[in-house]
Amino acid sequence: MEKDEKVGISVDGYDKLLTDLHQSIPTLNKAIKEHFELQDEFVLDAEFLLDYNIKPRDILDLIEKPDLDKFKKDHGVKLRGDDILNILEHYKDVENLYLENYENVGYRNYNQLKENGIQIRESELGVKFEELTKIIFKGLGFNVDDKFRQELNTQKDLMDILINLGNNEVIIVECKTSKESGYNKFSTVSRQLKSYQNIALKNNLRIVKILLVAPEFSDDFVTDCEMDVDMNLSLLTASTLLSIYEAFKNSKYMTFPHVLFRDVVINQERIVKALSK
Repeated sequence: MEKDEKVGISVDGYDKLLTDLHQSIPTLNKAIKEHFELQDEFVLDAEFLLDYNIKPRDILDLIEKPDLDKFKKDHGVKLRGDDILNILEHYKDVENLYLENYENVGYRNYNQLKENGIQIRESELGVKFEELTKIIFKGLGFNVDDKFRQELNTQKDLMDILINLGNNEVIIVECKTSKESGYNKFSTVSRQLKSYQNIALKNNLRIVKILLVAPEFSDDFVTDCEMDVDMNLSLLTASTLLSIYEAFKNSKYMTFPHVLFRDVVINQERIVKALSK
């Protein structure tokens, strides 16, 4: 860990660390500015520092021991052991770190995840992608109804995510990871989704939309999806979903307007623009 050159904490975690450091050590901004010869007046900003490849460890290495001790006491950081490792661990926001690596999880890019400070077994990546997709849909204000999903699921048919819109209306979400350059087995996945659709219809539910989330989709897959007349299916790439989530956080909406999920391949630009209005 001591030799790890990657950030190791999320950008949000880095920002929180810098805010707290500024609070405890008011002279730090000036010291960092002079040490790295930066022109801006206020430099304790994660995105700004990362643009110059200045990572949390680079900042912490410049702080004198008495200041580090004061900072640890001020912010409840573990006192025993290596100062810098304890501080990095304290600000390691695991959920945000995973969300920043959402696409890497979808692509099953194990080596890149390891480099970015994420320890996970390769066999767990599919479940983690599903978990993160749930977190994003919850963050979009949706009721991700696990209890209802479990009631509907059978031994053979197991939906990944069920969004309960109320009034017997639902959105079904299926998650697929892929090492290939685009998810390309439409016949397999369409059979799966149609069986979920049948379960929902048997339970007198109206399916507002079926969403398939994957890192990307092959051209053939998109063509097959366009030709399908049995399902109200849209394809959503991981990067598009993450961009929608980021735009939504800065929008006026409390719940994402699901009517915006209307393309065959969800158009990121159009939705981000609609959310900013």
